[in-house]
Amino acid sequence: MSMAWRILLSIVLGVSNWQQWACGSSPQVPCLFIFGDSVFDNGNNLALETDVTVDYLPYGVDFPYGSTGRCSNGVNIADAIADLLGFENYIPPFGKGNCREFMNGVNYASGGSGILNMTGYLLVIANTFMPLNYQCIKIFRTNNMILLYGKGQRYTMDLQLYNHKIIASRIAKELGGADVAKKYLGQCIYAVETGYNDYLNNYYGEGYNTSNIYTPEQFAQLLVQTYEIQLERLYSEGARKVAVFGLIRIGCMPAYKQIFGANESSCVDKLNHAAQLFNNELQKALPKLNANLPGAKFTYINSYEIDSENYTDLGFKFTNKSCCDVPTDQIPCAALTYPCLNRDEHVYWDGAHYTEARARIFAKRAYKRQFPVDAYPYDVSELAKVPNDEADGCSTYVWQ
Repeated sequence: MSMAWRILLSIVLGVSNWQQWACGSSPQVPCLFIFGDSVFDNGNNLALETDVTVDYLPYGVDFPYGSTGRCSNGVNIADAIADLLGFENYIPPFGKGNCREFMNGVNYASGGSGILNMTGYLLVIANTFMPLNYQCIKIFRTNNMILLYGKGQRYTMDLQLYNHKIIASRIAKELGGADVAKKYLGQCIYAVETGYNDYLNNYYGEGYNTSNIYTPEQFAQLLVQTYEIQLERLYSEGARKVAVFGLIRIGCMPAYKQIFGANESSCVDKLNHAAQLFNNELQKALPKLNANLPGAKFTYINSYEIDSENYTDLGFKFTNKSCCDVPTDQIPCAALTYPCLNRDEHVYWDGAHYTEARARIFAKRAYKRQFPVDAYPYDVSELAKVPNDEADGCSTYVWQ
């Protein structure tokens, strides 16, 4: 078969492939791309030389493949959303998987990352060039860097976007051209969450002077202005359906209540206030992106509101205590310790991350909003149905 016929066949098969998902087949979208920090990380940091990993028990005690780098006893929120969207397999982390797996999506999230590249700079040892591990991808490194975090490295948000650019080019090659790839990528869901470390390992971190330079209001504006640019970059690589998660109540995480001296029944007000300032700025930014970028469908997932629901009504008995053994003033579980047996009754697995039980309930409400305030203009299930204005599809969903 000639090269021309192979390219033509690839285009035809590619168009057929994305139209199949657009017409309601399972999964509901052809692919899911995930960006963020340890809340969504499913093992990316294991490919780096870093201490910011959780590849040991009791992490993964309830996960089919054991400890894989997820900050949970089982699945995290991103995994649960993928399950609700109908994906049979877990979305692979960047740097792993075979030559075709990236067609269903990639998880780029990296524990310790933030919106700002300067976040965590006091723990930086040096700058380094990090070769990409993704099988089947051969590239020449430019001046992109990964900042070392503690004794190791992390994929910053800027670098996650760079990694996605590589994957998008691979998809274009698989489908036979940029135009077909654009239609394909425009049908996918993009789940993005970040910002926690910009506060916890920057603004409110010991030894940082950011809080002396910016007021909380100014810092929130700086973060969201930077975030807007990053989301525009994501759009430029074909993203159209983007679910942007706000921050939860970081002042109610067990580790930070201990570190900042809040009692067990209360939360750290200044951390929660900072999260609300960030969320308010983010809510104002997303409609502007939708107005200025043709075909963009950025939607806001109100994580703070979802996190504020009554835990006891959901069946949780332990709302302020980690399930695993967390050393004083630390976040991760102590290695090779026994976790609690009643994990489904705990909100928090370690000092800052949800149990699988809580993650699944959270994901359900992001996927199908319980109240209008949970997600707008779409929840994730609605976002999957929204037709891409730049592609042919079978959805009859009408913008409201």
